[in-house]
Amino acid sequence: MGDLRLGEGRRRDRKHARRPLEGGHGPSRPLRRRALDGYFPGPDRWPRARAHVALPGQLTSGITNPPFLVSAALRTGRLQRDARRRHAFWRRCFPPLRDWLGYLSTSRLLPQAPLVAVVHPWESGWDNSPRWDHLRDTGLKPLLRYARLDNRQVEAADRPSDRDYDGYMALVELLDGVDYRLHAYRERSPFCVYDVLVDALFYRAAVDLNEMAAELGEPLPLSPAWLSEFAAAFEELHWDAELELYVDWDCVAGSRIRRHTAAGLAALAGGAARPDRARRAWERYRQEAGGALPVCTVPPSDPAFDPTRYWRGPVWVNVNWLIAEGIEQAGLAGDAAELRAQTLEMVRREGFGEYLDPRVGRARGAQDFSWTAALTLDLLAAEPP
Repeated sequence: MGDLRLGEGRRRDRKHARRPLEGGHGPSRPLRRRALDGYFPGPDRWPRARAHVALPGQLTSGITNPPFLVSAALRTGRLQRDARRRHAFWRRCFPPLRDWLGYLSTSRLLPQAPLVAVVHPWESGWDNSPRWDHLRDTGLKPLLRYARLDNRQVEAADRPSDRDYDGYMALVELLDGVDYRLHAYRERSPFCVYDVLVDALFYRAAVDLNEMAAELGEPLPLSPAWLSEFAAAFEELHWDAELELYVDWDCVAGSRIRRHTAAGLAALAGGAARPDRARRAWERYRQEAGGALPVCTVPPSDPAFDPTRYWRGPVWVNVNWLIAEGIEQAGLAGDAAELRAQTLEMVRREGFGEYLDPRVGRARGAQDFSWTAALTLDLLAAEPP
């Protein structure tokens, strides 16, 4: 998040914002040489990415992240009451953040819509969500053998399956093989999507970057007309009237991915959704879930629901934080306060786990997870006195 109210948090934001690949491509993970033994996939799986780094010798992945760092930088700056220091912080962050959104709005552009093409489940952050089961169903396998590390660090039952990982690593090989060129990748790959949450967070990042630019006296990076076009495409492709939910779009099949997950609710935080549709999506969730809070990543009634396996059912604090932001924007302040309170109660009871098994209320995955802790601070700050 970067919203830590501390100088160290601001330094981390600036450091990450200064590490782009060429053309503004913000990598999903800068790889530290001293930590390579404990992380997979390492730089050997992204060999062509080395030719694109802005700083010679830098090691990175070849994919990107949802651009929430822009919104985190705006929030962090707002916490600085001294305008001179706030502007100094934003001026350091602004150029690489502007270039990153420029990369996403041009180099990830397909002819169909002005939305952001996502080329790997890892870019979404929802690695093994049922939203991406169509990749698993292709049976895609990598050419190179690999050995996972993630399922040694936490219980294997909490992580994506080996079948999922085969697809992930095959896509890495496809991407690197075409030197990260979108159209060449699109011609060869079974996976290319408009991710509803990535698009929502991109829209929010664009609005936030424009706000930063206006306060700094800089030209707006993305015009109001372009933002309107993006929002219209978001509604056209992502809204599913039957499900009453925002869902993903499969750029290969040319159709919506009609899976009921919490991503469509988290996407409400982006500000691109129509308020009436946002309220309908939330009301339908409350009806179908019997009012259960916090929100699971996959409804327990879904056949794909798995209460411990990463993005296939567990409760995540970050997802519920986004949902609360979104429904509050839609005019449901009372529901947002209730969701925040229930999420905090979960953390008080179970601590800072990566995610939670909703059946038994047990923390799963990594423990003392910094993302959970950081968002807990934000939720506490939002509590009424």
